[in-house]
Amino acid sequence: MWNQTDNGETIGTIGSESGEIIKDEEYSKGARLTLEKGGDIAPYSITSGVYGCFFHTTYLSTLEEGVNELYAMKAEISEFFDTETTSDEEQDWIMAFVGRH
Repeated sequence: MWNQTDNGETIGTIGSESGEIIKDEEYSKGARLTLEKGGDIAPYSITSGVYGCFFHTTYLSTLEEGVNELYAMKAEISEFFDTETTSDEEQDWIMAFVGRH
């Protein structure tokens, strides 16, 4: 299940890309997605991470792109946790996820 990180306390604070956090959610099985606006590199960014596996940042031009990308990432990460994988399959999934996002 996806829930707001720290009960929403991170909203409005500065994120890892030096932008204002506008959405910050954690997945109960071990992942986090943070959407920021106004960062140093792009108008919007999403920092995605699956704990113990990877962290990745995606840069976007508009809020609409950011929200669409966030929902796509949430679906893919949820499916990843619901699928049994070998270590090689996990690495393949990570490379594919990063390539798409």
